[in-house]
Amino acid sequence: MRNIWFTIYSSTKDDTKFIGLQNYRTLLEMLLIPAIQDKISRDKKIQKYMLMFSNSIEDDNIELFKDLHYEKKVNDGIVNLYISTKHIEWNKLTEQEKKDFLIEKWKILFNNLSDDYFLTDKSEVIKSLEELREKDWKITSSPLKKKLKYNKEVYTIVMDISAEKTELALVRDSDGKRFALKDFETSKIQTDANFKNFKLDGDILTFVYSNIFNTMFESPAIFDLKELIQ
Repeated sequence: MRNIWFTIYSSTKDDTKFIGLQNYRTLLEMLLIPAIQDKISRDKKIQKYMLMFSNSIEDDNIELFKDLHYEKKVNDGIVNLYISTKHIEWNKLTEQEKKDFLIEKWKILFNNLSDDYFLTDKSEVIKSLEELREKDWKITSSPLKKKLKYNKEVYTIVMDISAEKTELALVRDSDGKRFALKDFETSKIQTDANFKNFKLDGDILTFVYSNIFNTMFESPAIFDLKELIQ
């Protein structure tokens, strides 16, 4: 079953007002899917829940949100809440304050939906959001199931995803030693780190992109393991 998309959109034309927001958006979407997706009904055929950041409104537009969505049919599979960011200085917030801000806004969105949007009691979604607020927002995953065999050792390919960056690395199975390969902007991992396989030719490790678009426009992800692994 296709995942529901939890996303954030900022209408401000000043990209410097929300430095790093796109990384938080990508990371939080990945965190929200296992945290709350199974508690949300699919009967309304919703594809996307979205926070819409706006500097032009004084307060979160909750009344309009309820008028559009409360016990209503959802148009185009999108549920979106306009959030006021007029008085928010995002760049001055600490990491925890950014997490608190985002979780509070997601709580507002789900608290103002009717019960027909949920498979469980609405409070279970709110509880899961509160639990997420206290967790470390980092994900370690393996983009490829296949393991690398090099010089009689076996390595797992991993990506450590955080709001700061995403690091592609090799972890040696025998002792857990880590070898960093490359850093990516977290907001771009679905394109820049969209790998389907790898090739090993002697000491040269090359990651193969999933589609032709990446192959044409992204720099090849090529690494000399003789230099990296000591």
